[in-house]
Amino acid sequence: MRYRMLLVVFVLLCTTLPLAGCFYSREIAHTRRDLERHYPDADFDQKVVVSLGPASLHTLGWLAGLAPEEEAQMAHDYLSEIDRVKVGVYEVRRLPDLDDFDPPSLFRFERDGWEVAVKAQEDEEIIWVLYREQYDEVRDIYAIVLNDDELVLARVQGHLNRLLERVMDDHHELRNFVADLDLK
Repeated sequence: MRYRMLLVVFVLLCTTLPLAGCFYSREIAHTRRDLERHYPDADFDQKVVVSLGPASLHTLGWLAGLAPEEEAQMAHDYLSEIDRVKVGVYEVRRLPDLDDFDPPSLFRFERDGWEVAVKAQEDEEIIWVLYREQYDEVRDIYAIVLNDDELVLARVQGHLNRLLERVMDDHHELRNFVADLDLK
């Protein structure tokens, strides 16, 4: 009986998720093209581009909520705060000069009010984390990771202040770590 229920859920997922408009993100693909235009030395080959919207995330959260493990219950709670996830992974065919690589200078990020939260560079890898607020709440995070092998573009939309609070409530060591930071 249980296997029949799982089979029904699986069939429903396979038939409804494609109809929910997920699996491809033009925004991520356009960002990759903008990077290639802005940095003529760069050349990226698409591996995968995925977009998960509210229906997909709600379904994943519901499935996580069925599992008895504590981590699955946390995932259920975390997914309730996320509205959309878009991810693109690209193989690097030609790497631009990392010293000149500055994605926040792209028109799309400047125009839409993205702010830099983190920039980290180590050896041949650079990471940018951008965020955007709406009504005094972080609603969007955009991560850009570039190394010799891959370019990863990821955008998460949702109630990210509430998500961070939930994560910090579940993991007290993070709250202590953040409290110990000197963020002046």
